[in-house]
Amino acid sequence: MAFRLPRLKTVLWSVVVLVVVWLLFAWQALPHILQSQAVRFVAEKTGHRLSLDLPEFNPFELRLRLANLRLDDPQGQPLLAFRGLEVDLSAASITRRALVFDGIRLDGPEATVALQADGKLNWSPFLDALKNPEETPDGDLPRIDVKRFVLAAGRLDFSDAQSGFSTRAEPLDFELGELSTLPDDQAPGHYKVEARTALGARVLWQGALTLQPDARIDAQGRLAIEELDLSRLAPYLQDLLPTPPAGVLAVATDYRAAYAAGQVDLQLEHLAAQLSGLRLKPMARGPEIVAQHIAAQNGRFDLASRRVTLDALTLDGGEVHLPAAAPLRIDNLTLSEAQVDLAGRRASLARVALQGGQVKLQRDARGRLDLLAAIAALQTAGSGGAAGKSSASSASSAPAAAPPEAGTATGEVAAPWQFDIAEVALAGVEAQFRDLGVKPVADLALQDISVNVSGVSSDLDRALPLNARLRVREGGQLEASGEVVPATAAAVLKFKLGGLALQPAQPWLNDVVKLRLASGRLDVDGEVSNAAGARGPSFKGGFALHDLRLMESEGGARFLAWKQLSTRDLKVSGERLDIGTLLLDGLDTKLIIAKDKRINVSQILKSSPPASAPEAGSGAAPPPAAAGKPFPVNLTRLRIRNGALDFADHSLALPFGTRIHRLQGSINGLTTRAGAPGRIELDGQVDEYGLARAVGQIDLAQPTENTDIKVIFRNVEMSSLTPYSATFAGRRIESGKLSLDLEYKIKQRQLLGDNQVVMDKLTLGERVDSPTAKSLPLDLAIAILQDGDGRIDLGLPVSGSLDDPQFSYGGIIWKAILNVFTKIATAPFRMLGSLLGGDGEKFESIAFEPGAQSLTPPEREKLAQLADALGKRPTLTLTLHGTYAETDRVALQDRQLRRAIMRLAGQQAAKDAGDSGSDPDPGPLTTGNPKIQDALEKLYAERFGSGELAALKEGFRKANPGALEESAGSRMLSRLGGLMREQRVLGEDEISRLKGGDFYDILFEQLRAREAVADERLLALARTRGEKALAALLAAGAPADRATLGAAEKIEAEGREIPLKLALAAQAAAATVPPVPAPAP
Repeated sequence: MAFRLPRLKTVLWSVVVLVVVWLLFAWQALPHILQSQAVRFVAEKTGHRLSLDLPEFNPFELRLRLANLRLDDPQGQPLLAFRGLEVDLSAASITRRALVFDGIRLDGPEATVALQADGKLNWSPFLDALKNPEETPDGDLPRIDVKRFVLAAGRLDFSDAQSGFSTRAEPLDFELGELSTLPDDQAPGHYKVEARTALGARVLWQGALTLQPDARIDAQGRLAIEELDLSRLAPYLQDLLPTPPAGVLAVATDYRAAYAAGQVDLQLEHLAAQLSGLRLKPMARGPEIVAQHIAAQNGRFDLASRRVTLDALTLDGGEVHLPAAAPLRIDNLTLSEAQVDLAGRRASLARVALQGGQVKLQRDARGRLDLLAAIAALQTAGSGGAAGKSSASSASSAPAAAPPEAGTATGEVAAPWQFDIAEVALAGVEAQFRDLGVKPVADLALQDISVNVSGVSSDLDRALPLNARLRVREGGQLEASGEVVPATAAAVLKFKLGGLALQPAQPWLNDVVKLRLASGRLDVDGEVSNAAGARGPSFKGGFALHDLRLMESEGGARFLAWKQLSTRDLKVSGERLDIGTLLLDGLDTKLIIAKDKRINVSQILKSSPPASAPEAGSGAAPPPAAAGKPFPVNLTRLRIRNGALDFADHSLALPFGTRIHRLQGSINGLTTRAGAPGRIELDGQVDEYGLARAVGQIDLAQPTENTDIKVIFRNVEMSSLTPYSATFAGRRIESGKLSLDLEYKIKQRQLLGDNQVVMDKLTLGERVDSPTAKSLPLDLAIAILQDGDGRIDLGLPVSGSLDDPQFSYGGIIWKAILNVFTKIATAPFRMLGSLLGGDGEKFESIAFEPGAQSLTPPEREKLAQLADALGKRPTLTLTLHGTYAETDRVALQDRQLRRAIMRLAGQQAAKDAGDSGSDPDPGPLTTGNPKIQDALEKLYAERFGSGELAALKEGFRKANPGALEESAGSRMLSRLGGLMREQRVLGEDEISRLKGGDFYDILFEQLRAREAVADERLLALARTRGEKALAALLAAGAPADRATLGAAEKIEAEGREIPLKLALAAQAAAATVPPVPAPAP
């Protein structure tokens, strides 16, 4: 016991001494050693300068305090500084065999990070000097356990010498808890960072960090950056953007990250971003992009699978400002359900929706469109900018091989990106067009534009369903639906344009004519298609132009109007234009000859400005005009209904005017194909009782080679022609009636005409002074030319060459008239004329047209005159006999056959407004129409027998070799038919009569001869004529007790008129004196 006590005391004293020595060392020596050794180590190892206050160490609490530390590089530039560092080491470090810190606190740290001009950081020399060459980078993490780490009031300065960008983040506050690398400590370390940078951005970062002994690092948390002013990034972006961007950005995301064995795994969830007040200009002379607000919602990113998804990306209040063009406005643009597979190079969108927007397009006086010019300028600026950057890059750096694209092996070509957009939708978009090249300035606006396209993808060969509609601000709307193939521009679209107002086209009309477009509406309904490889788009459908009114700009008088121009059978393509039946209803126009002999059509046309000559020295010559084939145009039938034409001639000594109204008829088979003349048949009424008619044919492709038109005027009041007689003859016309038969025959540019002029009871009046009047023996000429009935009948044959520079149709007619008067002077007895009687008219010429039940207006006038005469003769009685002639049978046969043929050919026309009675005229036939030809052959075979048809065809081919070619299939069928039945062979006389004729005209003539018209039908026609004539006579005021209807009769009529049979009798002796019939015509 005595022995052990001294030893225990010795141990205790030793411990006390050691503790005292440790306390003295820790309090007094250790701070000086730490200070001196740290400064010396840094200086010798790195060449940097380190300064700090004398450290403080509490050996009881194992707490170390460092104050006012500063680290500078060899040039004296600061790297790191802080006001104080307090490290609280836990005694548990001994038992846990690790560095265990109860707390670490760093106050006022100031760090400077600079990216130098050589691309290295200012910290690189310091860190490289501290590296241990024997250290293995993949070793385990040191055993550390930090209960709490706090960074307070920190500051970080960052600068980039290459871009001139610099920024500062302060204050930086960071707190980390429970950070450990010990295997027994699985609790993650929690941290939270709050900072506001010199850019004005606020950074919020919090989460948990886990360090594993095997060097695995796991982190998760949330990172948010708010109020980032993009304009403060200008120095860093100056090489990319010519002007600083503007806008405030906010980004936030949840993240999960891990690092192990050199592999990084990163997942972002709930990624959201907002950008307000964006203003971005990618190029100096390029567009400026403006957006009030851009938002990304619920984005996700997985580094392992390299996939990015985003629920929605929305842009509000967007504008694209182009140089020298109006901005493009986007009210709202939303991209929904975006998915991007970076590894598979594939992207998809559920929907792209643009709601509201505006496009403005302007055409200047030189015809340039500002938007297209701006886009062209951007392309030029872009290519120039790219070239400049390329040159600058090559001048500043040595050539280097471009790295292979991510995800591909060296030398491999990356697969092209694939994309799919389930739906693209536009709604509420407006497009405005302004044309400064016309006066007044033209404005056109398309509103409420909506477009919907489905299935847009990188597969450009896929047909895309499309639906679109829009509204024209000035009136009208368009709807379209169909499919479009982007790769080939092939498309099939059904569209309907309704109620398009034409008045907005007035400014463009002002350039060519002096007319005002008072009204007009256009409807179009059909299908537009553009097939791959076609010469252009084609259209099939119809149109209707309603209520067109063109007024003269000066005075406001009507120039041209109609109620409707329409067709339901329109086909147009780049190769031809085909129109079925075109209806022109309510035409109202005029033809005016001014005092200077110019017609109004030429007066309303504006002269085109002379073409500008090429600049001197340019050597440019205008290209020669291409002489291509005429564009094929075919019009099956033009129907004219309820038309009117005003004619006036102010160039005469006394102005003249008349009106042709109730104009109706048809023009069939119009085409620009040479050798296929169209047929014309038009009727109109002149004033109250006059008749105008045009019948014939014209070849539109070669009008000077094949024209044959006959124009007829009947019962025109000659007193209205006084202006012409005063101008050319110096005399007024007191009374008279005029009928004209004018023929326009042109063959091989040679005019041949056989014109007939008939004047009835012409009476001249007083003389009129006219400088153009000829000194002619008019009284003598009229006395000689008038027959006993006061009728003058002049035949005026005319001829001439259209190639003669002195050719004038009016001059030819005047020459023919002079020839007539020359003949009067030389051989007066050779001139004959007769029409409509004179004094003591017998009224025997009241006649019907063949097959007609009603009288024409001129014939009704004769009845009116007869009623007046009967009223002045109270002792006369009149008996009317309805008549018919064989010409009526022919007319009814013709009409009946034409109706049957058109019905069989499927061309039966609806009854015109001008048709009367129960048997309307179906209109003329065009035997060149294949359907008409087939109908003729079918009807002929039914009525004559197919054998007779075959015999007629064979005989026609013999008479006309090369005509009526027979196909191989038809020849075989004909021979097979000949084996089963006996075929008649035409005789030589029959064949000779077929020579030079038209086969289908021959069929028509033979069919017409076989058409059955019973005598009872002709007799009924005669009764109807008598009843209608009597009714018209009584309506004109004839005494009912002295006008009676007799029995219908058959007569032998000459020409194309069937006169009524009239018989006069004295009332007092009617029982004993037989009636005196009018002489037969």
